[in-house]
Amino acid sequence: MNILLLGGGLFLGAAIADHAAARGHHLTVFNRGRSRSDWPAGAEAVVGDRTSDLGRLAGRRFDAVVDTCGYVPVDVRASVDALAGADCYCFVSSISAYDSFTHAPVVESDALAVGDGVDPADRDLAHYGSQKAACEQQVARVFGERALIVRPGLIVGPGDRSGRFSYWPWRAMAGGAMVVPDAPVDEPLQFIDVRDLGEWIVRLLERGDRGAFNATGPVGRPPYTWPELVEACVGAASAHGAAAVEVVRIGEQALLDAGVTPWSELPLWLPSIDADYHGHSRVDTARAFATGLATRPIAAKIAAVIAEGLPAADDERRRGRLTREREAGLVAQEHA
Repeated sequence: MNILLLGGGLFLGAAIADHAAARGHHLTVFNRGRSRSDWPAGAEAVVGDRTSDLGRLAGRRFDAVVDTCGYVPVDVRASVDALAGADCYCFVSSISAYDSFTHAPVVESDALAVGDGVDPADRDLAHYGSQKAACEQQVARVFGERALIVRPGLIVGPGDRSGRFSYWPWRAMAGGAMVVPDAPVDEPLQFIDVRDLGEWIVRLLERGDRGAFNATGPVGRPPYTWPELVEACVGAASAHGAAAVEVVRIGEQALLDAGVTPWSELPLWLPSIDADYHGHSRVDTARAFATGLATRPIAAKIAAVIAEGLPAADDERRRGRLTREREAGLVAQEHA
């Protein structure tokens, strides 16, 4: 296939580029040229900004366009209009595009967020969900049944710049008393490895699949749980000779009362006692599973994080996380 990748320098885009090249496709990458210069053999790099330089692709025809970096509707509108001759436009959206998570399971036909009053050119990430939904509408406007919409949840694995999932292997490697939310033992967790997601997107293009797909993990088995995640992180840390970990489970209401910020200070935690989050990790992935999405074991995800090494204390990925001092205070209060 002749594939155009918008973005592609980092994380998911890089994974898609590598998988597409490995499977013999002709790859053209269009981005600003800032984050990566060592492209797979045979790949063509076109340097440009999607907000102003799409004319550099004029007259080119592609079997598929893969857009990994669109979240501003005016930008996506420009790209779908400029590339309307492609056979398929694959837009990487997000489960954040859904209007509500008060129900479960969340399926592809559920209502999307409405961004009334949000400027289509607004780049404030506070409006991320509604902006992604509006971007999907722009893709559908031009490509209709030729559109492929992929809605991942949290993407983890090598090259993750958010540090959300990585927080837990890093924290286990540090040893000592580790605060963990005392959520119900069956409270689900969903996330997907970037390598699994990238390979599957390439295979979707090869299969000619169209429409919308939820793409979080695991698939083919029940979601992960907090005990599974914590046990796997502690076990991996121990295998690497890290100091012993004391797991301190603190009730969700107690964490909220102490002002701990869900998802930010304690990544992956969304209080089970808050109905607004009920469906966030109960996203149905049956459609993706039916098309061949496979997800690697949680141990492989943790191993990839540890293999990249522990970040420095001032690393941007640690910003906003629970500090060791604050954690120690919570542990002391819990013990008292």
